[in-house]
Amino acid sequence: MRLLLSQITRWLTQVAVWRFVGFVSTFVGLLCYALSSSFNHLFGEWNMLKIFLYTVFGLFICLWSLFAKKDNLNLISMLLERTKEYLEDESKDSELTGMDHNFVMDALPSEKIKDLEETIMLMVSNGFEKECCDEYCNWRRESLEECLTSLFGLQEINIEQEHEGKKLEEFVIGRWIKVVKVAFRILFPSERRLSDRIFVGFSSVADLCFTEVCRGAVIQLLNLADAVASGSPSEWRLNKITDMFETLCDLTPELQSLFPESLVKEVMTVNDKLGEASRDILMKMENKFFRNSEAKVIAPTDGWVYPLTIYVMDSIAFLHRKRQILEQILVQYPKLTTGAGTSSVSYQIDRIMKRFEKKLEAMSQSYKDPALRYFTMMNNWTWIELYAKNSGFDLDCFRKSTKIIKKNRELYLSSWDMVLEFLKLEKNEIVEPNANVESLKDKLKLFNKHFSNTCATQSKWVSFDKQLREQIIISLQNILLPPYGNFIGRFHDILGNHAYEYIKYGMFDIQDQLNHLFRGSTPMKQYFEAKPRERLLQHV
Repeated sequence: MRLLLSQITRWLTQVAVWRFVGFVSTFVGLLCYALSSSFNHLFGEWNMLKIFLYTVFGLFICLWSLFAKKDNLNLISMLLERTKEYLEDESKDSELTGMDHNFVMDALPSEKIKDLEETIMLMVSNGFEKECCDEYCNWRRESLEECLTSLFGLQEINIEQEHEGKKLEEFVIGRWIKVVKVAFRILFPSERRLSDRIFVGFSSVADLCFTEVCRGAVIQLLNLADAVASGSPSEWRLNKITDMFETLCDLTPELQSLFPESLVKEVMTVNDKLGEASRDILMKMENKFFRNSEAKVIAPTDGWVYPLTIYVMDSIAFLHRKRQILEQILVQYPKLTTGAGTSSVSYQIDRIMKRFEKKLEAMSQSYKDPALRYFTMMNNWTWIELYAKNSGFDLDCFRKSTKIIKKNRELYLSSWDMVLEFLKLEKNEIVEPNANVESLKDKLKLFNKHFSNTCATQSKWVSFDKQLREQIIISLQNILLPPYGNFIGRFHDILGNHAYEYIKYGMFDIQDQLNHLFRGSTPMKQYFEAKPRERLLQHV
């Protein structure tokens, strides 16, 4: 019994069985309707012409129920094959423009297209235009929706479901952009050619059917764009919204050539929402950067780059990269409350950098150790300088970074003055052979203590840029080694071999201690250690 049930179950899961059941059900349904009183009431008594037309129409419907899914599968397979490289690689965008727009007809058997042409010609010529359009639209609409679903790779999408997370939203929006391009540059033009071919000689019917077939798909694509535009504003969403806005702008020629003005207006309405949402987020970015400016800042104890620095520079890099489309948005959707010249991207970047510079200076004041304050400023402004160069920024607000770095390097080196003070020799200590030995011993002892403590502290600090670190160390060697050499030379002259009982560091020891500065244990240190400049823009 179980074996029989298992065989029946496997038999019922066969696609061919259900296609046959659908074919038989369609045939029986058409036959019953032909014999019903409803048919006689609507169309009158049967005659040879009605029998012929109804037979042709019934045959078309039966064949559609038997083979439609197969055609859809052929179409989807062909579509995915032709767009596979583009869906996996955005750089293949240009290949879409040159793709053949006849692939929908290529996916259908030529005999079926010919039969459809003949059947539709008879039906439309004899007054069955509405019935013919309804059946055609149902057939093609289902096929088109299956194609779009396959391209998306997702069944149900809710852009506002927080538990799905940013990664899913980013994937969906990225895939939406690609699917929209495939739809407007391949799918819809292919449907246009098919409808023109099938309804040859009936251009108004072809226009109506094509629009009805594609309208639902267009609205579904617009619904997702509308949801993104209406979502919570954030700098991250600005990136995605501008991508969607730019995509629809680029597709405007295709839209206008394919669809009636009413449908084009619906698309443009959604695109206007994307543009206005982009404008609003952009105009509020400055305040969002510094909205917590009064909050207590926990400064890194190792002199590392502030998270705010990374965040601001990432955002400015985005603004610079999207400058052209953002300028277009600001011109196309002006904000009446802004003053003259305040709505340019360059103006926004300049304002952000001016406020950020003040904020950075205020944050550095939280360090009690002046040396750490200057070192941190060097780290942050070196980050800014390299980021600007690698991103191609050519703005006035970034040209001062070299000057600021130099100023803070000089201030940092001056923080070693107290250590150098112990190496100064008084005039009598240089000239008199019996100089105050105890004074020299005390100075050397104090130097050893402060130098050791300073190196122990600053070896925990981190310089993300190897070149910056080397520049600082070379500068320290230049200001420290000559006076130290003079001091221990004079100390040795006075004490002779007994001097070695007090000398803790030789010249090479001093160099070795300095070479171990700024090698802290920040997790990101190892990331930048090998090639910091090349990896600067890859940390996020």
